[in-house]
Amino acid sequence: MSRSLLFLSLFCLFLVPSMQAQVAVPDVNTRGITLMGSIVDSATSEALPFVSVGLQKQGDSDMDGQSADSMGHFSFSSLSAGAYTLSVFYVGYPKMERQIELDGKQAVLDLGAINMTATGTALSEVKIVDFRQLIEQRPDGHVYNAEKDITNKGTSSESLLRKVPMVTVDLEGNVQLRGNGNVRVLIDGKPSTMIAASVKDVLKQIPADNIKSVEVITSPGAKYDAEGTSGVINIVTKKNLMKGMSGSVFSALSYNMPREFFTGHGGFNLNYRYNKLGITANAGYSRWEMDLTGMSKRTDFPNSPEQMILTQNTSFNGRGNFGWSQVSADYQIDSLQTIQAGVSYNPGNWMQDQDIDYSFSPAAYPGMLRTSTSERPRNNIGFNGAYTKKFKSDPRRTLDVLAQYAIGSADEQYDLTDLSKPDEEATYKEQNQNQRKNNEFTIQTDYVHPLKQHQQKIETGIKYINRDIKSDYTLDYWTPGNGGDYIPDPARSNQLNYNQQVAALYGQFSTMLRKNLSMIAGARYELTYIAGAQKEADSDFDLMFHNVVPNLSFSWDLKNFNKIKLSYNMRIERPSIQFVNPFVNYSDQYNISFGNPRLEPEKTHNVELGYSTYLGKTSLSLSAFYRHTGNGIESITTVNDENISSTTFDNVARNNTLGVDLFAGATYFNRLMISLNGNLYYKMLESEPLNLVNEGWQYAANLNATFKINDRFSIAGFGMYNGNQIQLQGYQTGWYYYFLGLQTTVLKGKGTIVLAGENFFTPEIDMTTYYKYQNAVYEMNNTYYGRGLRLSFNLSFGKMTYSSQKQINNDDLKDGDGGQQGIGGGGR
Repeated sequence: MSRSLLFLSLFCLFLVPSMQAQVAVPDVNTRGITLMGSIVDSATSEALPFVSVGLQKQGDSDMDGQSADSMGHFSFSSLSAGAYTLSVFYVGYPKMERQIELDGKQAVLDLGAINMTATGTALSEVKIVDFRQLIEQRPDGHVYNAEKDITNKGTSSESLLRKVPMVTVDLEGNVQLRGNGNVRVLIDGKPSTMIAASVKDVLKQIPADNIKSVEVITSPGAKYDAEGTSGVINIVTKKNLMKGMSGSVFSALSYNMPREFFTGHGGFNLNYRYNKLGITANAGYSRWEMDLTGMSKRTDFPNSPEQMILTQNTSFNGRGNFGWSQVSADYQIDSLQTIQAGVSYNPGNWMQDQDIDYSFSPAAYPGMLRTSTSERPRNNIGFNGAYTKKFKSDPRRTLDVLAQYAIGSADEQYDLTDLSKPDEEATYKEQNQNQRKNNEFTIQTDYVHPLKQHQQKIETGIKYINRDIKSDYTLDYWTPGNGGDYIPDPARSNQLNYNQQVAALYGQFSTMLRKNLSMIAGARYELTYIAGAQKEADSDFDLMFHNVVPNLSFSWDLKNFNKIKLSYNMRIERPSIQFVNPFVNYSDQYNISFGNPRLEPEKTHNVELGYSTYLGKTSLSLSAFYRHTGNGIESITTVNDENISSTTFDNVARNNTLGVDLFAGATYFNRLMISLNGNLYYKMLESEPLNLVNEGWQYAANLNATFKINDRFSIAGFGMYNGNQIQLQGYQTGWYYYFLGLQTTVLKGKGTIVLAGENFFTPEIDMTTYYKYQNAVYEMNNTYYGRGLRLSFNLSFGKMTYSSQKQINNDDLKDGDGGQQGIGGGGR
């Protein structure tokens, strides 16, 4: 039996789990009274997840508060007889209150489905909202409701993510969560890219106008893929199905003043629902550009007779054109069954021009100028379908079956020319092409079984992923003696065929241990099989990994919405194609880089202690965490006797990180909203094979403020600073970003116009990177040009009544850089 059939057999074996657990109803005399219910949308009857629910006994000054679970279910236990007020808070819905009388004649009072009706006024976009709406706490993390923050109008996804607690995005679009880049970024619960693309490209494809919310999951449960050392970031877009016809159009134009170029985006969302059928469509286009200048100095074999200094002065321009489109539909078979299907297409092309001026001291090599142009075109086509069933005996008992097939390509090609100095005659040319393909098939099933007591539930499911990846690269070169013809170089041409299969099975149990104390415990088993083959003899490899990934969390819902959380989870990090592809990038002949196809997954343990509360309209969240990785994947650079540095990856590091995160937000006078995000980490990296130790502090902070002048005009400002970044062989200095803007509403509140200035006092941002290799030291200074002016427009139409969709979460790969960094590409 082939391994593919083995994996599929495992999937089919566990496709539809069934459970018949029974738990006795508690005795009212010994356990008190239990009050429970579920919060649903009145228009769609869909559960509202993680709703804030409060219960206050008449005559008491304190209120018991808790978050409902992912199915909108809540439960208060150990109650005494008497009159109570039940309060429900949820973003986009007015506060709801219900009077409850507990007479003590029954042990359990089940209120059933409690309906909430959404508000749909477009003017709410300019109103100042409190932080129960902007930031929602949930047991496994928190949600940033981006559509409630007016400062996001006309910005990019990168700028929006910089406001999210615990998240940082650097000047080149690289995302970190709690100071760690090993984070899974999902779009609508699906992978942000196919395996061959980069997260930073996807952030450029989706404008902030199209983002509804950002979910930051720092304590993922067993139902999530085990991937993502620091957690999961899920970007939820504004494409939910709505009743009737509704939608929006949006556009933005930005002008970079120092470098005199324009960037921008435009697109639309369209939603239609009639009876049982719903259709949604969206499409758009974006253009992004950046300029860098830099100088680097690498000292090989310092303080020895062989010492040589390589100096590189670089100018870089990168620009990209990206598009996105998606059409999806759902059909409600009956009140308990729904099917969904969709197709998406996301093209893009990243282009860059780079000039590097080389000089050597002493002059072991003649100075030269290398000019290069490169392109990275990519196309991703995805198909997905889903079936959802609720059981008549208990609608909270659900079964979801989901499937997805994606076809992706992410090619790469470059042309370079070496010119001698000072005459600038061509001495060498080369052309390189790397065709990369990725086809990915995923199928999964998820089952939720609430137990009879209704304070407990079991979640289980299985998942199978099959990735077929191909990288075919060739290189041709020219020298003055070739007579004008390019000659193939077999030593630098090769082909990689790579197959990865993952089969997973999980189980998770949730229960109330006592009044307002809940527990979630689970485990996930993942079997990973990897096979690879190259044209070279004896280069085939065959690897298999077994991982059991546990998770355990406790949540205390105290008085007046005070909450304490303690959690432990284990995570793994599989390397994606950027890390394993043996393709050698020679675009900088003195700084080359390539992947390592025999990398093993990282294994990381996370412990987190969190506290959150509301003080009036002030939201406060504080968390401390510890993260340990025993076989971390790190980039390793060495310099050979010919003064050429080579960068690859290996499992060579232990990573210990201890840190704290703080979020605070307040609303004053119903006009001024201020929020503060801050984090402080101590990072310790050690590699016994390389005899390296590096440690130090990392920190970041940002301040966000909005002032409502009147019902039409608002002023918004944002500023941030990200401190040093510690790496195994060195560090990178900090950077900053800020903007100030004015927003106004037009067309009776249906449209908004935003004018904003970015980094207006400081057009240039300087960053320094320093590395110490085994036989060399490297220092790079880059200058980014960020002063700009932004104008955006957004128009909404129709009545907005949301319903939810089920989608696959493939969050199981360690993403690479994607290759957009244009300066000093081999200096790491």
